[in-house]
Amino acid sequence: MLNPAIAGIESYADAKISYRQQWVGLEDAPRTFYVTAHLPIGNPDFAIEPATPRFSYGRQRGIMLPDAHGGAGISIIRDQTGPWTRFSMSVSGAYHYPLGDYWQVSAGIAAGVTQHTLDFDRIRLANMQDPVVSAGKVNTFRPDLHAGVWVYSPDFFAGFSVQQLLGNKLRFRTSNYDWQGQLEPHYFLTAGYRLPITDEWDFTPSVLFKKSVKAPLSWDLNLKFSYLNQLWFGIAYRQRDAFLGWLGTRVAQKFTVSYTYEYVLSTLQPHTQGTHEITLGLTLGTADHYSTPRSFW
Repeated sequence: MLNPAIAGIESYADAKISYRQQWVGLEDAPRTFYVTAHLPIGNPDFAIEPATPRFSYGRQRGIMLPDAHGGAGISIIRDQTGPWTRFSMSVSGAYHYPLGDYWQVSAGIAAGVTQHTLDFDRIRLANMQDPVVSAGKVNTFRPDLHAGVWVYSPDFFAGFSVQQLLGNKLRFRTSNYDWQGQLEPHYFLTAGYRLPITDEWDFTPSVLFKKSVKAPLSWDLNLKFSYLNQLWFGIAYRQRDAFLGWLGTRVAQKFTVSYTYEYVLSTLQPHTQGTHEITLGLTLGTADHYSTPRSFW
């Protein structure tokens, strides 16, 4: 979602579908639906085999990373907040280059198009004779470009990415008024380290910094626990905004399901029951990757 350099990082194909209802109880609150998928290209370890009914979870210490290879991915996102809807589709490509047996760096780029829709029928004004009032929906299409880099080992990761690099202007031309807006670049910096607690348990603290041109720097602190790649849960704090908790599990080897709840800390707290998100995942690859994944999330 945030960094196209991730595409192809694993030795298997990974797809996710998710729905997020933000600020439940607040009228016209944001809702997000997305589908993402990516797979490696040119990685000799990548092959699709049928899953076996026998679960074999675990984690091998000191695994070696693959040789140089590429990755490809797709992303479909739909955001709606009141009268505003954003629908985007993009494709991404990445290249992973080894810095040694246990370190790699990747760079990626994603390009696509986004449709922005403004529904005037859902806008309520005190003065219905206001000259800016129109009727029905107006749309505008704009190209999108995102880029990122990622440095990782079996236990460490760090990445930097930029979204909306083009910074396009938005224009909704109507018969009475020319609505205008501006898309600003958004910057993301993240890092984390996976610590083995026992042979079965891993602990991964991570941090994410977020910045846009006309907004202050904000950050998330995340603490994740994982048991044999079969069960994972964690908590997080989003600066002056929310506490988060999540729980996920693997089902029948190929499938995963996770749920996230956010407790609002901002001034919206008296008006909402929080935020809910559910994510379903599908992985396709060899039997080995179920017990030795390199992903950290």
